[in-house]
Amino acid sequence: MKTLILTLLIATCLAGCNKEPSSSDAVPKTAAPVHDVAWYLEHEAEHDATKRRCKANPGALRETAECINADQAQKQIFVWGREEALRRSREGH
Repeated sequence: MKTLILTLLIATCLAGCNKEPSSSDAVPKTAAPVHDVAWYLEHEAEHDATKRRCKANPGALRETAECINADQAQKQIFVWGREEALRRSREGH
């Protein structure tokens, strides 16, 4: 009985070793550069595209620097408006 349990335990442990990474686990070979908040304030179309991409896959992307910076830019736009947020980012506020 002990041999059977030990064999099953080893087989279970080894079964996880051969798992192929899924497409969501794989890191792209050519990752896009991470843009800061000020960049997203200045590039409205790219900001919108990034927000859509982050919203479409929040489980995988929510904690990435790209989504965090785009979200922070959106918060600044909400509070001050795009022009005022741009002015503040240029002045370093």
